[in-house]
Formats: sequence, C-alpha cells, structure tokens
Amino acid sequence: MGREHSSNSRWVSGALIVIIAVFIFFVPSYGWKIRSWLSPSPENNDTGASQTDVPTLQAENDALKAQLATLQTVVSQLPTSTSDTVRAMVYSRYPMNFRNELLLNAGADDGVQSGAAVTFQGMLLGQVQKVFSGESLVQTVFDNTLKMPVRIGASGVDGLLQGGSYPTVGSIASNATIVPGDIVYSAAPGLPYGMPIAQVAATSTSPDSLFQQATLNFPYDVNNVETVLITK
Repeated sequence: MGREHSSNSRWVSGALIVIIAVFIFFVPSYGWKIRSWLSPSPENNDTGASQTDVPTLQAENDALKAQLATLQTVVSQLPTSTSDTVRAMVYSRYPMNFRNELLLNAGADDGVQSGAAVTFQGMLLGQVQKVFSGESLVQTVFDNTLKMPVRIGASGVDGLLQGGSYPTVGSIASNATIVPGDIVYSAAPGLPYGMPIAQVAATSTSPDSLFQQATLNFPYDVNNVETVLITK
C-alpha cells in the first residue's frame, strides 16, 4: 500500500507540473499569476508588479510624447488671442488634403459665430460657414465657389476675388494702376474692412479685353496651417 500511495503521489505531482508548464508557456496571463503564487519572495512580487505597470507607463509616455509633438508643431504659428478673437486648432485633413475648407476645434461653446473672419498670421484665410457646439467649418479663399469684393493697393482699386487652387482678382478697371507687390485686402460686407489677403504677383488683360486681372502670391501654404484666429 505504501508503494502504491507513493507512486500515486508522484503521478499527481508530475501531472501538476505538466499543467503548470502548459499555463506558463501557452497562457501567459495565467502563467504570471501562477509564478507569483509560487514565488512569494518580495523580489518576485516586485517583478510581477513591474510587469503590470509596464503598459500603464508606456501609455503615459506616449501621451506625453503626443502633447510635446503638438506643442512643437504649432509653436511657430501660435497666435496671440485677444478679447475680440478665439484661437483655434485646425483638424488634420490627411489624406484628403483639401484647401477649400478647414475644420476647427472651436465652436458655439467658445463664442464662434457663422460669418466670422478667420485669419492666419494676420492674413484673411477665410470665413466661418457652419458652427457646431465644439467645432466650426471654414470656407477658405482657396474655395473655387468663393467670390469676394476686394480692394488693391494704396489707391484702393476695386476688384473681385475669385477663389480656387490659385485665386485671382478680376473685374479690375482697365485704366487702374496696380503693380506686383500691391496688397489685396478685404472690402466685403460682413468682414472686417482692410484685412490683407495676398499680394499681386502679376497683371494681365482679361480675355474680353474689358478689364485687368491679377494673379496672387500668398505668404503661407494653407496645407501647413495649424492654428488660426477667429474674430468675434
């Protein structure tokens, strides 16, 4: 009987060892628990705790890296908001890199109203078209449906801004004097008067020979705009 009992005990012990090995190598989550039970020493308990903390520490590290990246990408563009403006970030448009509209992270809850002017580094970038509680949609001057009365240069020559991938100003009087470098600025109802939009790059005669038209230079790439100011 003694030999039989000893044999049974060895068989049970061997089976338990096999089961534990299977859990450790093929079911890691249970393996860690089993190891912690079998290793009651403080050193082993600390190791188990550190393994548990690894995902938490990694997540915190990733969050800090994301915050740092955000600060680094916008620091050169960071405008100074005033009591008359709302500062907003531009949501990413990748991979649909549209120039005609921007979605901002400020909306009605922040005091944004439809029709408000949106500026980048002091230049008129567009106008708020739709306002939601926490976001707003902006039509930029690069929208081919946009038409806006403008004035050009120190003499205030009238013109009509036509939006698009490469905005132009048309309907300029044929006898008006405009030269490359003249500033094109806002003169449309509902927008602050005199906001700079672009510079005249070159002039030519319209296809019907009745007016002058001008191509424009912009001091920024709209695809790289990260922060803007919205007028209240």
